[in-house]
Amino acid sequence: MRTSDDIVERVRNATNIVDVVSEHVRLRKRGKNYLGLCPFHTEKTPSFNVLEDKGIYKCFGCGEAGDVFSFVMKIEGLTFPETLAKLAKSAGIDYVRSERGSEQKSEDKTEPIINACRDFAAFCYRALRSESGFPAMKYLLDRDFTEEILKKFGVGFAPEGDGSFLHSDGISNKKLQIYEQAGIISKNERGDYYDRFRNRVIFPIINQTGRIVGFGGRILPGSNKELAKYVNSPETPIYHKSNILYGLFQAKDAIRKQDYAILVEGYADVLAVSQAGFENVIAAAGTSLTTEQLNLLRRYTKTIVLLFDADLAGKNAALRGIELALAADFDVSCIVLPVSEDPDSYLRKEGSEGFERQLAQKTSFIETKAKLLKEQGLFNSPEGSARAIRSLVETISKVPDTIKQEFYIRRIADRFQLMESTLLTELRKITGREKREVTRKKVENSIQEQNSQQEVERYESHLPSLALSRAEQELLKTFLEDTAVAYKAAIELDFDISLIENEYVKSILITCIRSYEENGEAPSVAILLEAFRDDDAVRKMIIDTSVADEKVSEEWDSQLSATDIHERLVQSAQQSAASIMSQALEKRLVKLQQDIRIITDEMEMSKIMEDILATAQQIRDLKTLKAQTTF
Repeated sequence: MRTSDDIVERVRNATNIVDVVSEHVRLRKRGKNYLGLCPFHTEKTPSFNVLEDKGIYKCFGCGEAGDVFSFVMKIEGLTFPETLAKLAKSAGIDYVRSERGSEQKSEDKTEPIINACRDFAAFCYRALRSESGFPAMKYLLDRDFTEEILKKFGVGFAPEGDGSFLHSDGISNKKLQIYEQAGIISKNERGDYYDRFRNRVIFPIINQTGRIVGFGGRILPGSNKELAKYVNSPETPIYHKSNILYGLFQAKDAIRKQDYAILVEGYADVLAVSQAGFENVIAAAGTSLTTEQLNLLRRYTKTIVLLFDADLAGKNAALRGIELALAADFDVSCIVLPVSEDPDSYLRKEGSEGFERQLAQKTSFIETKAKLLKEQGLFNSPEGSARAIRSLVETISKVPDTIKQEFYIRRIADRFQLMESTLLTELRKITGREKREVTRKKVENSIQEQNSQQEVERYESHLPSLALSRAEQELLKTFLEDTAVAYKAAIELDFDISLIENEYVKSILITCIRSYEENGEAPSVAILLEAFRDDDAVRKMIIDTSVADEKVSEEWDSQLSATDIHERLVQSAQQSAASIMSQALEKRLVKLQQDIRIITDEMEMSKIMEDILATAQQIRDLKTLKAQTTF
C-alpha cells in the first residue's frame, strides 16, 4: 500500500534538503545552489550539486540523483517508509507507520522499549568508566582497545550486586515490565527479576538507523566456567537477530565508499579490525549469516570478504556463508586466518600491515572451498575427488548470474584439468537448466513457425518509443521551468500532446498539465518526483532536465528582466511545440504522397490532394513561426 500523498508532501515541505545533505556532505554555496564532494563515490573535485529551491541533488561524476527521500534512503540504507518516518520525526510531524502500511497518529508501542535499551546502554557506559567497572576496563585495555574505539561502539559494563542496573534508582514496577520486554532483565523460576547481563562487558547492538535495539555481553576472565562466554539479547519487538548486522551503523559510510564489506565473527573482532583502520567491518549479531542480513547489506554493497578462523567451526561457517552470499548475488572472496588466530589476536601480533596483506591475498570462494575440501582429504582418491568437484559445482549453481557461473566453471576446469563441457553438463543437471533449455527452444521454434514477419513488425510498432528529439527535450525544459507559461503557449498552437513520441516525456507533461488544471498551479520538481517514485528512468529524466535547465536559467536570470524571461519561455515552448508538430505533419505528408500514387478513384484522389496542400501549408506556417523566434 502506498503512503498517502498528504503525509509525504507535509514532510517534504517541512524538510530542507540542504540541511539533510549537510549532515553527510560538506557543502559550499555556489550561486543559489550548493556544491560538495559526492558521498556516493570517491572524488577529489566537487561535482555533487544540491538545488535547494527544487529540492533535488545531482552528481555529475557518478550520475547519482534524486530528492531528499532518495538521498536518505541511499546514504543510510533505509526503505521509503523508514525514511519517511525518520524525516517526519526530524520535522516534528506526528507520524507512525503500522505494519500494514497505513498511517496513524498514535503512540509507537515500541518507543518505551527503545528508550529502555538506551537507558541500559547509558548506565553500562558510565559503569565501565566507574570504580565498579575497573576490572572490565582493564580487560579491554589489556586487549589493546583504545578509549576512542570503545566510545565509537558504546562499549560498557553491567555490574552485579547492589550496583547492578536492576538496583539502580528510579526503576518502578511498570519499568520492570518494559525492561523485561527489552530483554535486559529476566525472571527466575521463583518469579524474581535478575540482570541478564550481570558482570559482563556490554556491546550495544545498533540498527542501521542508529537506534540501540539489543546487547551482547561477554564474561570477564576468571568468571565461573559454567557460564556461557557470550549472552545475547533474546528476540524482542525491536530486535530480530537475523535482521541485524553488528557494526553496520558505524561501518555503512566506509562500506559504501570502498564498495565492499569485511564480515567477521564476533563483537571484539569488529572493534579490533575497525580500530586498525578497516572501518568497513561488520559481524552477524549472535547468529550465523542469514539471507535477511545479506538483503540489508545489499543496500550498501554487493561485494563481501568473509573472514573466518582456521578452526573447524570457522571453516564450516565459511562454507555456509559462501553459499548464502552467492545465492544472494554477492561477489564473494574469503580470508581464512592462520591456525589458532582470530582477527583480534592476529592484529595484535601482525598489526595493520599484516591484515592488509591478508586482504591483498584473499582468495575466491572457489579457491577457499577447494582448499577446505582438500584439508578434509577428499582429493586423496578418485571417488573423493569426484565428490569434491561435484560439491564445488553445486556451490557455483547457487550463483544467479549464468555468465558468472560459466566463468567459475572455467576456473574449476583449469585448476583440475577437466573438460569444461563435462562440468557444464553437471551444472545443468544440478540446476535443471538443461531440461528447461530444451523446452524453451521448442517453444521458440513453435513461435517462429506460427508468427509471420508481419506479426513481429506489428508487435514492435506497439513498443513504447524512448528516442528523445531535441524539440521534445526543449519542451520538457520549459514545462519543468514554468508549467503555466509553457501550457498556455502550447495551447495557442493547438498542440496535441499525443504527438510526443518519447513515452517518458509524454508521461511527465501529462502529469504537469493535470496538476495545473486541477490545482491551478505548476507542480514542483519534488512533487513530480513523488508522482514517479516507482519509475527510476522518469525520475532521472526529470532531475537531469531540471539541473541542466537550472544552469541555463542562472545565465539568463543575470541578463534578462522578468518580462524578458517570460517571453523567452513562451518562445521556447512554442518553437519546441512547432518543431514537434512539423515533424508529425511531415510524416503525414509523406504518407499522403504515397497513398495518392495507388488511388484510382478520382474523388478519393481529389480529397487526398486537398489534404496534401493543407498539410504542406501547415508545415510552412509552423516553419515561419519558428523562424520568427529571437531568443
